[in-house]
Amino acid sequence: MAARKFEYSDSKSHKFWHIEISGNLITTTYGRIGTDGQSKTKELADDAAAQKEYDKLIKQKTSKGYEEVGSGADQGDSADGLKSMMFSTTSDGNFEHLKTFIGHRVIDYKSEKSIKKGDQVYAIRMSWDDEDVSFDELFSSYLQSDGPANTVGLVIGNWSLEEPTNPVEIVNKLCANKDKFGKLVAIFFGDIEMEESEVSWIEQCSLTPILDAFPNLEMLRVRGANGLGFPKAKHKKLRAFAIESGGMGSELAKQVCQADFPNLEHLELWLGTPNYGGDCRPNDLQPILAAKAFPKLKYLGLRNSEIADDIAGVIVNSPLLKKLDTFDLSLGTLSDEGGNALLSLTDSINLKRLNLNHHFLSNDMVKKVKKLPFTISVSDKQEPEDWGDGEFRFVAISE
Repeated sequence: MAARKFEYSDSKSHKFWHIEISGNLITTTYGRIGTDGQSKTKELADDAAAQKEYDKLIKQKTSKGYEEVGSGADQGDSADGLKSMMFSTTSDGNFEHLKTFIGHRVIDYKSEKSIKKGDQVYAIRMSWDDEDVSFDELFSSYLQSDGPANTVGLVIGNWSLEEPTNPVEIVNKLCANKDKFGKLVAIFFGDIEMEESEVSWIEQCSLTPILDAFPNLEMLRVRGANGLGFPKAKHKKLRAFAIESGGMGSELAKQVCQADFPNLEHLELWLGTPNYGGDCRPNDLQPILAAKAFPKLKYLGLRNSEIADDIAGVIVNSPLLKKLDTFDLSLGTLSDEGGNALLSLTDSINLKRLNLNHHFLSNDMVKKVKKLPFTISVSDKQEPEDWGDGEFRFVAISE
């Protein structure tokens, strides 16, 4: 039996769609994330007809923006919640507070009454309804409660209702209480909505201490790159790592490339635009693109990038494609120049999925790209803007 799982999230909906094939039977299960959904089974004439229908349905879903979570049998049966951890938190740029994370409903911590039995994901974040309590008071209350002992996922949200502030004290306090977290496997640091702060305004700091303090961590996702650093980062168990930004500096990119993550499978970097500090170039990513970093990498996302065409021109000749399952260039400024480079990809590589959502490809190029021999996501076509001094293409998230 083959089974694959997909999810779709935007500002209005968070849905899942699962499909299984067994002989000439196809079963689909679908619904809102966090529910059991509903299932339907269809019987085809024979196994070959079922396989054809299976492939067609998957292509239909991915063309609508659904993203596969996990990598099926390639990841085995361990840490089931982590199979959906990354794509369930990515978006088209319409940021909103997480509702689900690593397969769990996110619980906003307000007081000790918020603590539930069993494994949970808790979010510590300020809102305008919390003017009478500071982030430090909320966080201290949570750390003194029974919550950390059964926390499998921790979401750190907005920590200031005033000007953006450096979160180094939050990092220090979290690390000082590391012994209270016996089950923590995933952290999202910076679950901040645009109404609270534009992504380019979010202040961060070095988060290497978090990696050092939590040796069992399997996933770290960060939003905001101002002041962010990962000097001398190393971690034996980290499987998924992501940085969302409106502009990633070359120094941060080099620190990521130099990180020692021997078991990393999912790497997602939002490169952004120079207008907001995104001066990273393909050469700064050379250890990744040359397959010299992260030996177990299966998914590479170089998203939200103003240099998408340059990256496309380099990746087609990269030995990395011999081991990647998914390459993600979505949210960027990909044009026909980059699309034409991607046309040289063949079925001789290992690649199974190519995500190009939010692109500037012509209709003719979209038709050509869709003929590539793997699953293609190419929705959300954009049109260049012309302000009188030539065409301008824009990433999904900048300021």
